[in-house]
This record gives sequence, structure tokens and C-alpha cells, in this order.
Amino acid sequence: MAMELTHVRFARDLKERLSIEDESAYYAGTIYPDSRYMTRIDRNLTHAGSSPQDPFAGGLSDFEKGWATHLFYDHHAHLRYVQLSPWPEEKAQPGNQVWQFISAAKVVEDMQSYQAMNGDVDMMLNIDFLERPNSEDPTIMAAYAQIQRTLYQQQPTIEHYQDFWVTLSSNREVIDGVMNHVKEMLRNDNLQERIRRIYGHVLGELGS
Repeated sequence: MAMELTHVRFARDLKERLSIEDESAYYAGTIYPDSRYMTRIDRNLTHAGSSPQDPFAGGLSDFEKGWATHLFYDHHAHLRYVQLSPWPEEKAQPGNQVWQFISAAKVVEDMQSYQAMNGDVDMMLNIDFLERPNSEDPTIMAAYAQIQRTLYQQQPTIEHYQDFWVTLSSNREVIDGVMNHVKEMLRNDNLQERIRRIYGHVLGELGS
């Protein structure tokens, strides 16, 4: 599971190039795909199939452009996360050791994004899902928006991220595994730097 502030940071860096007019819709679209963790709809409905993959494709609404930036980042960052893993040949499956390690790297990357944005996260604190492409329950979508506001209303700590994940999953063993990896990564300057470079690499995939 990706962490949303990194997605919002990426969308913010592309905002001018994408000629965004409705920033609220754009940022809502940016974090929309992972709402599936709460709505429980099929991943293909938010990440594949007819989901917008190219933020520069013609005819997209601002919401869809945000949605596409999310999928672009997911796609281009994934292999780089895997390459950091102690088990690069093992496929990430929900809950397994590779998945836990990659998820931890995303938490560390999210912490780095908060710092890179200097805490300027108002767009995250004002998320509102007026568009629900798969007819999601508005109550669940409102709850999804609220857990984002709760997480980012201050500079998130490991404890804040843990509380966030517990809201999404009842598997405490897996969550504890992720958080243990996060703690180890925060003691490893070299690994933190390698995680930090992922963002620039993905941004560079778009060219100038």
C-alpha cells in the first residue's frame, strides 16, 4: 500500500505541467485509488482496466489527471522498492516479508515527503470526494478522507502511521512487521538515502 503524501507531492510537482484548474478535484483524484482498502472494491477498478494511466493523455478531467499521477508513480516506483529488498527475487504478495519491507520503505518515503514539502499539506487536510467513479459509499469515502486528515494534521510519527494502518487492516502481526522494518530503516542512513532517490527517479521518467 502506497502512502498518500508522496502521491500528493508528486501530483503537486506536476500540477503546472498538467494545467490543473480544479486543485480540489485533482488532489482527491490523486489519493482516490487507495480508497479501495476501505471500500473493499476490486483493485482493477482503481488501478487497472479503464483507470487513467497517463496523466498527459487527452480528455482527462482534473480528477482523472490526479488519479493517473497516482498510477504512474505506483508503476514506476515499484521495481525500485523491490530492488531495495533483501529478497529482490521474491515476489511481493499481500502480507509477506517482501510486501512488509516495501510497505515500510513507502512509510519512510512518506516521512521524507512531509519534510520535502515543509509541512505544507493543506491540500491533504481538505480532501473531499465529490467524485466517486465506482459509486463508492460516500460515508466510507468520507471516513477515508478523515483518516488522511488525522494522519497529516501534524508531522506523522511511527505511532501515527501505525494507527493509520490499524484503521485499514486488522492484521496486527503484519502491521507490526512493517513498523519494525520502518524502525530499522530509520537507523540506516544509506538505506534512507536510497529510498529518497526513488522520488527523483520517478519524476525523471517524465522528462522535462
